[in-house]
Amino acid sequence: MIKRVYKFFFIWELDKEEAWINDMASHGYSLVSAGRLSFDFEETEPGQYKYKTLFLKGNYYSKKNMDFFSFLDDVGIKVTSYINYPGTCCVYTRAVAEDYPDGINIYSDIDSKITYEWTKLWYMLFCAVVITLGGLLNLAVAMNRSSVWPLNFGTALVCFGLAIVCTIQFIMSIVKIRKFKKERAIHE
Repeated sequence: MIKRVYKFFFIWELDKEEAWINDMASHGYSLVSAGRLSFDFEETEPGQYKYKTLFLKGNYYSKKNMDFFSFLDDVGIKVTSYINYPGTCCVYTRAVAEDYPDGINIYSDIDSKITYEWTKLWYMLFCAVVITLGGLLNLAVAMNRSSVWPLNFGTALVCFGLAIVCTIQFIMSIVKIRKFKKERAIHE
């Protein structure tokens, strides 16, 4: 039996989303598909699977990603669902818990962690720019005192707020990249 749960996560909350999915699995609900606002779970043995959420560069069906998914399949990690975003995709993977008792650790070396953060960084920059442009457009319409100017002004404020949050996430990715580079320099 499928259980659908409606829950919203921002794109930068992948760790939080992954923890929630793993918590659901520990209670006997294993993810079978995910959307932007909904998650479908099937009843399974509690703790049967471990999940990892990945944010990858390129469309889900790009050759590079398909090769990566083939590699994951070879090591017992299955793709259960994905969501395409402009230039990127969010992929939900699972593995049998007894094969991965400490969880799925795909980005274990420093260089792959840096590459992963760069992917998130550029997407956050893209989002910040697009949302800021939307805010400026709504502000320009509001300044012309159209009949719906309060709506445009409110929308502009929301856009600017979201752009600030995306910029903060962008900066946090920069900080993580610098931390990883320092860590790499120590180990070399």
